[in-house]
Amino acid sequence: MKNRAPPDINNIKASDLRCDESLAALYVVAVQRKFWSDSPEDVLDFWSLAEKALHDDRHGTPGRLFYSLIKAKDMSRVTDAMEQRAQRRLNSADRVALAGRAGCSPLDDEDVQLEIFGREIGYFHSVLMQCFLPQKPLPADQREWQVNHGKASLLVEAGRSIDPRAPNVFTHCAVPAGAKPRIILPHIIGQAVVHKSREVDMGASLTKFLKQVGYEVNGRNGRSVTQAVQDVAQANFYLGGWNEDGAVVRHGQVAEELSFWLERNPDQETFWRPSLLLSKPFYESIQHHRVPVDMEHMRKLRRSPRRMDLYCWLSYRTPQIRKRATVRVPLDALQPIFAPDLRDPYMFRTRLRGDLRAIGRIYAGFDVKLDGQLLRLRHSAPPVARKLVSS
Repeated sequence: MKNRAPPDINNIKASDLRCDESLAALYVVAVQRKFWSDSPEDVLDFWSLAEKALHDDRHGTPGRLFYSLIKAKDMSRVTDAMEQRAQRRLNSADRVALAGRAGCSPLDDEDVQLEIFGREIGYFHSVLMQCFLPQKPLPADQREWQVNHGKASLLVEAGRSIDPRAPNVFTHCAVPAGAKPRIILPHIIGQAVVHKSREVDMGASLTKFLKQVGYEVNGRNGRSVTQAVQDVAQANFYLGGWNEDGAVVRHGQVAEELSFWLERNPDQETFWRPSLLLSKPFYESIQHHRVPVDMEHMRKLRRSPRRMDLYCWLSYRTPQIRKRATVRVPLDALQPIFAPDLRDPYMFRTRLRGDLRAIGRIYAGFDVKLDGQLLRLRHSAPPVARKLVSS
């Protein structure tokens, strides 16, 4: 069989985009030229843009379109279908291998979960799989947030932190809200679990951490992620639960110590590199009450905190249902949890239908269906089998 000629990144052909071997060679060149970042997630994005260029081309020049997309790092219009096609072309193990081939260092301890599972596993406290952080930032003067669901209850109080840019200045943190804390908190817990330590380095640099959690590396994201880390680390969490023996409340700050120091990335942008020491009460609590989540799934849902919450709830709730049993949950019991800003039941049902479709495209294993004004749940295998991550 005749070997293919190596592809030319300055003259990409449609056949190069359809051939995984050629596309892999293009990926290596793009990383070396600093057109593209180097991680398993970046490999998937590269393949997804190839699928987008093949799908969207109207002039017979998908290679030119692909070249412009990777130069611009434009992922905004990549659809779930394009990403799914990319996933089918290149599995997680192949993505890890290609990232290594493109020049990343051998797997270190931080990447051990990728080596074992082919993906990163994060963890939430079980209460945080039922009661959720605010979906949007709260008013500046609102310093606490409480939500109750079934036999679980969550109260979060905003903390205070020192301003890393101004000596001797303490600032008010906000109650953690939105998508970033929903990515940062399970990542922090996952690192503590992997290393069996309360000390958590947020990556070799904040730049690496941004890549790990799926955000483009730039100054604005660096500042917003730094603030989100502070909000999460300094917040006081009250985690309440009830069982046959009575009520239990655990509380405490996530981090006992949070430190920042300056670091410059290769492009000379200045970032604050955070490191934190989990508080002993919080660390001990997650040893007994943690629930695994697939961080790649969370990253894919990060445009919608509501969908992130629904995914977590289904991951926690459906495996607990007895096999062949059915649980029907009234939508009016779910609306205050998943859409506290909505008052129209019809609008909530419409959004819930769309949310379930979006989640189903990422993980198809949930046996869940809208049935009038009820949500019907049946036993489902969780996205991450708990026996795989028990320690």
